[in-house]
Amino acid sequence: MRTLVATTLVNSKGRDIYCTAKKITDKHMDYIKNYDRKTLEEIGFVFIKMMSLDYPNVRGHAIFFEGHVDDIMPALKSLEKRY
Repeated sequence: MRTLVATTLVNSKGRDIYCTAKKITDKHMDYIKNYDRKTLEEIGFVFIKMMSLDYPNVRGHAIFFEGHVDDIMPALKSLEKRY
């Protein structure tokens, strides 16, 4: 099962703007924003590149978790124990 976590768009300053899915809490997003992409991919997150055919400068990602929404928090908390 693949769970949609959030989508991101990159603003003009190069920072990610997050739009979270309904099932994802602010606590989940605090963890996700604090870790880099490579670390999140190691615990089961998938980043799928998005682009616009109408606007070539619009870019972003869809962030998914390979598993059920109930498994996201234990996976994120496992990162705390590593670092």
